[in-house]
Amino acid sequence: MLVLFAPTLTGCFYSREMAHLRRDLERAYPDARFDREVVVSLGPPALHALGWIARRVPEDEAQMAADYLYEVKRIRVGVYKTEDLPPLDDVDLPRLRRFREDGWEVAVKVRERDEMAWVLYRERHDTVRDLYVLVLSEDELVVARVQGHLNRLLERIVEDHGPLLDLTRLDLR
Repeated sequence: MLVLFAPTLTGCFYSREMAHLRRDLERAYPDARFDREVVVSLGPPALHALGWIARRVPEDEAQMAADYLYEVKRIRVGVYKTEDLPPLDDVDLPRLRRFREDGWEVAVKVRERDEMAWVLYRERHDTVRDLYVLVLSEDELVVARVQGHLNRLLERIVEDHGPLLDLTRLDLR
């Protein structure tokens, strides 16, 4: 029985959205290469299974993770090896056409010596329903998209951990 249901629980190892994003990156930065290492898409069955498993772990962190997963409806993650990128200061992923035209807003931009990160969000009906996290270094790009009831998720995280944002690390240019 487990063998029959395993494909629905594990998610998908291909995401059309991640493939399109990769194509957009290659168009925007034609000299750069983005070689796929891992792409995973987890939908409700996989997330419910993960939450169910986490509930059975006696650690407090596992219980919190299960609560957080309850608010998430889908997670897509892509990890790409990068080569021949322009200097990081010349890369601005949120300016890709897909993000500009689809109403994505930058919530946070972090610039460190050897990597950049952006958190983008999109609201629908006055609530955050979509979140992108983009982390770029000279040798790797990690893209994660989370969909769900993210206002409630963020409220739970702040309730559990307090404000998480370290303003000393932000580049607010």
